[in-house]
Amino acid sequence: MTLKQLEAFYWAATCESFATAALRLHLSQSSLSKRIGELEACLGKTLFDRDQRRARLTPVGRALLPHARQLLTSAEHIVATIGSEGDLRGSCRFGVGEIAASSWLPRFAAKVKKQFPDLLLEPYVELGRELEARLIGGELDFAMIGSRSTHPQLDSQRLAQVQFVWAIAADVAPSARRAEDAIAELPIISMSKGSGARRILDAWMKSQRCEHAAVVTCNNMSSMAGLVAAGLGISYFPRGWLRPLTDKGILRVLPSRTPLQKLDYHFHWRVDDTRAYIPRLRGLMASEVDYDVSLLQL
Repeated sequence: MTLKQLEAFYWAATCESFATAALRLHLSQSSLSKRIGELEACLGKTLFDRDQRRARLTPVGRALLPHARQLLTSAEHIVATIGSEGDLRGSCRFGVGEIAASSWLPRFAAKVKKQFPDLLLEPYVELGRELEARLIGGELDFAMIGSRSTHPQLDSQRLAQVQFVWAIAADVAPSARRAEDAIAELPIISMSKGSGARRILDAWMKSQRCEHAAVVTCNNMSSMAGLVAAGLGISYFPRGWLRPLTDKGILRVLPSRTPLQKLDYHFHWRVDDTRAYIPRLRGLMASEVDYDVSLLQL
């Protein structure tokens, strides 16, 4: 029995599919199956029921899972405590939303590269609900999402809070002194449903009793700013992220009678993932996360 066999078994048991587990371990699916088969031969027991469309753990497999997790955690602990500080290597797949991708993500990636040159970061940019599903399914190691976790398989820790403000093109609707005035003339340009940013818009619209206002969906914040600058609508952005555009006179901030709610961003990880590098990267992310920084300021 080897750690590689136990590792293959563990990820196959906790990921959505053998294909996902193989991707996580940078193996072909046949190599993953081979390691699991070797482990089954060593134990003389069948660990997965392969007769169904999706392989499921047998009673023996379910009994083995916590022991495999404990052994892999011990191995990680040995590496973390006895290995050198800069020995994180391999690849790390993590998820962020579009706003993070257009603000602090490059700075975070650069810091990780400097501290852990042998660790390859693979960022995945998507809506929060999609990131959560991929994290639960084992496709991601962790994710930064605009809400706390309520799923029993996930844990989360708040790392940032963001204040959004309304903005409009500097030369559009000069009579509009507040956001409430502007949305009577222009559509709201917003992130897609399922994003944290859209959730605070929905809450604001409900509080203003304007749920039927026109909303145009866009999944890229830089594109949203471009559409607003072209006079095609009004939108809302992190206050600091917006500053380069207001300083250049491209957009102007519109106050509102009722401010938009602040949005909390949480670092999410799987409860059963006790690998030592998860808290280390969480700490690095906490030191770099800043949704008020625009790519134009990096």
